[in-house]
Formats: sequence, C-alpha cells, structure tokens
Amino acid sequence: MEIRTFGGGERLAECKRLLCDLLATCPGRLILLPIPTSRDKKYITGSSTAIDEIMAFIDGDSIVVGYEIPSTLLSFCDKNGILTYDLATDEDFLMANAILTAHGTVGYLITNYNRDLSDMRVGVVGYGRIGESLTRLLLLFGAEVVVYTTRGAVAMELCENSVSALTPDRWDFSALDILINTAPARQIDESRLPPDLDIIDLASGRIFEPSARLVKLPGIPEKMFPLTAGRLYAEAVKGRLEGRL
Repeated sequence: MEIRTFGGGERLAECKRLLCDLLATCPGRLILLPIPTSRDKKYITGSSTAIDEIMAFIDGDSIVVGYEIPSTLLSFCDKNGILTYDLATDEDFLMANAILTAHGTVGYLITNYNRDLSDMRVGVVGYGRIGESLTRLLLLFGAEVVVYTTRGAVAMELCENSVSALTPDRWDFSALDILINTAPARQIDESRLPPDLDIIDLASGRIFEPSARLVKLPGIPEKMFPLTAGRLYAEAVKGRLEGRL
C-alpha cells in the first residue's frame, strides 16, 4: 500500500514509518493527515496544501485518515465511496492522547517549579478526558487538587471519592499555587483570579488574556512526545483497518 502524508511533524512521520512495513503488501493508498487535520478548514495543518488539493490524490482505492476531518473533504469521500476514518471519534485514541497530555503537564510542573508536587495546591478547570487524567496523576504524585467543573453530578461524584470539586457558584481560587485549564472554551471570569496566580492553559484557543503569568501548552503529544504520539496514531490506524485488508 502506498502511504501518503500531508502536513509535517515527527508524529506523522513516525506513524508512516511504523505502518510502511505492516501495509507493504496491501493494495491501495493510505492518506495520512495531521492532528488536527485543519485549523481553519481550508488548509492542511502545518502546510500550504489546501483541502481541495487533497482530493486530487484520492481515488476509489484510497483510505483517508485524519482528526476532525473538514466536512468538505468528508463529503467528497462519501460521495465517491472512499473510506474515511476520523480519529476524533475513536475513544481509545482520544484517551491515550489525554494521558500523554497529563504526563507532559506534570513533567512541566516538575521541571519548572522548585517545589515538589506534594507541596502544591493545583486547580484543574474542566473534567473531560484530559482533566480526569491530569487529576488522577496529580493525586498520584501527592498534590492537593481542586477540580473546577460546571457539571454538578461530576462534582458530587468527585467529592464522594474524597476529591475536592467545586461548581461555579462556589468557585474560589484564592488558595491555589497554580491553575491548569483543560476546558476548550472560556469558563472563568479572569477578574476573579488572584493577580499573582500562575496559569497553564492546555487549550488551543484563546481562553485567557496574554500575560507574564500565563503559559500556553497546547498540543503536548506532538510537541513533547512525538514518537509515542506517532505510535498511538499508527496503532489506531491499524485497529481501524483490521479485517479490511
């Protein structure tokens, strides 16, 4: 099988390398797209290649794999009977990347703060895949963790399991050493935060106003662990293709 990648980065290159031998004797063409596939829905992430240009490389024997594949490309593939796999719908893949993100965040704390995690009170905003993975890891390292969630049922369950969790009506940030945002959208009124509170933002969008206290850490799997991230991508592709080759 011919494997064609669009976009750059070590993760994509490692994924291709791992799949080359596995798929060498298989027919057809595998189109591997980056994660995310496109940030503006017009161009492939990390390249000057337009989404429309990808279609010229796709034929009936192609398989297209990406993450949050733009609707225009999905529609083209569907219309022409081309198999697509969007890893944004793969729960195992999403969870594995969340765990990598949690590892990278804790690594950043250990490297850049002159205090042991057991001597820190850390606020975690959001309790999705990343928030849950990060909270578990921080607790494992002995940190005191406060989870800030908009979901009352989640807060209740965490409190029942001896994890501090607050809903918006009770949010208080005054006793924190650092605040880590895992939510993809703005949830906090920044004026409520102490002026000297450090913030780590794992979201890719603009959640907080730029400042000296803000550290942006989006895309940790690609930036910190590209070879591991590439292996996870390759394993996800292999899993999706099993039984079809």
